[in-house]
Amino acid sequence: MAYADRDPFHNGDTPAFHIREKDLLYDIGLLRSSLSLNWGNYIMGYSVKTNSLPWLLVFLKEQGFYAEVVSREEYELVQKLGFPACHVIYNGPIKDRDVFEAVLLAGGYVNLDSSWELDWMEELSRRFPDRDFGIGLRVNCDIASLCPEEVLAEEEGGRFGYCYENGVLKAAVNRLQSLPNVRVSGLHLHSSTQSRTVDVYGTLARMAVQISREYGLALSYVDMGGGYFGGRDDKPDYRDYFQRICRELDTHFDRRKTVLIAEPGISLISRAVTFETAVLDTKDIRGRKFVVTNGSRVNLNPLVTRHSYPHHMEYASDPSTRPLEPCQWICGATCMEYDRLFEIKNAPRLMPGDRIVYDTAGGYTMCLNPLFIHYFPEVVIEKADGSRFIAREAWTNEEFLQKNHW
Repeated sequence: MAYADRDPFHNGDTPAFHIREKDLLYDIGLLRSSLSLNWGNYIMGYSVKTNSLPWLLVFLKEQGFYAEVVSREEYELVQKLGFPACHVIYNGPIKDRDVFEAVLLAGGYVNLDSSWELDWMEELSRRFPDRDFGIGLRVNCDIASLCPEEVLAEEEGGRFGYCYENGVLKAAVNRLQSLPNVRVSGLHLHSSTQSRTVDVYGTLARMAVQISREYGLALSYVDMGGGYFGGRDDKPDYRDYFQRICRELDTHFDRRKTVLIAEPGISLISRAVTFETAVLDTKDIRGRKFVVTNGSRVNLNPLVTRHSYPHHMEYASDPSTRPLEPCQWICGATCMEYDRLFEIKNAPRLMPGDRIVYDTAGGYTMCLNPLFIHYFPEVVIEKADGSRFIAREAWTNEEFLQKNHW
């Protein structure tokens, strides 16, 4: 079929996200073996907000994962997909009261984050005097002071949880432990940093030991959250993180009595997911060459904060026969000038029909994709046996118009 006869946007099976089951199983195995070898008594949770594709959630449920949720919508989604409430970890600063109670009463995990949740626990304690409640608290500690070499996610430090340094965490513990049927059974130590070093996780595990000793807490679990590197050979992986974490926890906790919880998101799925796009057109404008593709910056970086996109090329013909171009700007499919992804220099000329495949594209991208100009692209699963199927069809106006009225 001649290029002029092709669909100007959908070139073959692009644009589309692709998930390779084999790579997903590799990182699941790496997480499981790291937790098993270094601690043994553990729970693998998955951060639903990172990528809430229903196929992915069911696949992870079948691999033994709990669902880590931060909203009513996420909780109802995982319930529909078969996660029992006792296999839910409920985090986040804005919890729903009904979900809060449902997870607790079912024996799931709830990590308090906000002041009013302490009020809820007092009321729940009074309403169910015959029930014993184990509750977790999210810890906010000064990472900048504890790890001065760490690059923080925000210059001012983290905003979630109860502050250790000013006594707010201690006050929350005292308030909860004054209730006859409530005990602080867990600490949640997730902390977001850009550098994601092994040292910061060791420091957070050491904080769990320090707080447990200082406050006299007999913890049933330590939840280290997520935020790990994953899917990259040039960075630490689960083996490095959990060796350090468990070395610190071993100084105080009994592995048989204290469960170690991990809640990875990006690190679990990034290796397995690519976003595949096709070159549709090239333009020469005042000495610059622009390459127009049917993917977009909004598919890969909806917040428009990144300037680097791991990728590789799949040429439709032998690139060695093509002239080298001093500069080519890879551009997206929207009508916004900022939809420029990256520049390549002194590389073979790109032509319609070539593909640009973006690697490690699974974390947050699908969930944050806006319905802007074009709708959600399809998601294709490559099974371990090499077969493929579509886990999510590309959205059309039929999906876009649902629940609208005019």
